[in-house]
Amino acid sequence: MAQIHRLQVETEVKSSAAKFYNMVRNNMPDLTKVFPECYKNIEVVEGNGRSVGSVMLWKYVVVSPKVLATKEKIEVIDDKSRSITYKVIEGEIMDIYRSFSLKIQVYEKSGGGSLVKWFVEFEKANDAVPSPNHFMNLLDMASKKLDAYLIKA
Repeated sequence: MAQIHRLQVETEVKSSAAKFYNMVRNNMPDLTKVFPECYKNIEVVEGNGRSVGSVMLWKYVVVSPKVLATKEKIEVIDDKSRSITYKVIEGEIMDIYRSFSLKIQVYEKSGGGSLVKWFVEFEKANDAVPSPNHFMNLLDMASKKLDAYLIKA
């Protein structure tokens, strides 16, 4: 029977939840400007990139120097809870995982700023496949870089 694994990373940021979520919700291709050493290209290949069913092609680096390509489909958008769920549908990551999805949720903090939570669910192709800890580190770093960018803007 398939075993679904879950990982989570939380990042405290200074940006408001509304501002951070708005950037993720409406401007994902701009991550190439925010974090060019990691995100090489983000292209909307189906839909508008801001609605359920949209598909984006990501070219990114998790562990230098190899550039990976992944197609992700937006599965769920919940503006009320400030969350978006993506499912990986193509790419190198699918060579080692049978399924791979990620969700971002942004929470307002009472003292200001916000908490960004990334949830990753995956099924390994076999027991020798490692958990995607490098990917979790990337999500944490991307959240911090995006926050720094938003504070300057």
